[in-house]
Amino acid sequence: MSRREIVVNALLGLFLLLVFFVCLTAIGLVFLFGFIGLDWVARRVFPGWIVPAGASVFAAWVLLSLWYVIRDLREKHWRNALLFFVSAPLMGLAWFTPFHSSLGAKGNNLVFWFPVIVIITIAGDKTLGWLKLSLATALGGAAVLVNSGLLGDGPLAHTVANCVVAVAIAWWVAAFWISRKTESLDEPFIFPPVGG
Repeated sequence: MSRREIVVNALLGLFLLLVFFVCLTAIGLVFLFGFIGLDWVARRVFPGWIVPAGASVFAAWVLLSLWYVIRDLREKHWRNALLFFVSAPLMGLAWFTPFHSSLGAKGNNLVFWFPVIVIITIAGDKTLGWLKLSLATALGGAAVLVNSGLLGDGPLAHTVANCVVAVAIAWWVAAFWISRKTESLDEPFIFPPVGG
């Protein structure tokens, strides 16, 4: 390769990166203006109500979850529909509760997303078994207990919150480990035979 080809390839790569980031920025602006438009419509339709910040993002999340619930109900994936149905109120409870949740108390306030992301990821699995369903429902129940303030703000709430985050992170590590051993996450993992 000559120097001229190297320079042309480098400039072409920089140009492609620039185009990618311009497209990504344009998509982000479309979503931003869409959410601003949803907020404007909500304020016009309900003039006496105080709409909290981020309500349009939550409304989009609810609509997307409802879309997945209807799709899974039509395909008779009852467990998946249940988890998608649970994910929207779970996020809303963590986002809009006036109680300061232990999940984001002394650190990042977005830690409450961990359980929601795990539940959504498990709900997207078409071969959802009882073990994954039990994990997702237990994780969701614990997140509701912590975020609603039913456990208070004492050591019990912080312990349960830390356990929720630990289980979510452990699930991601286990899913990554299984995906390395199998063709896809949906394929069941088979342990090697004993003694072999």
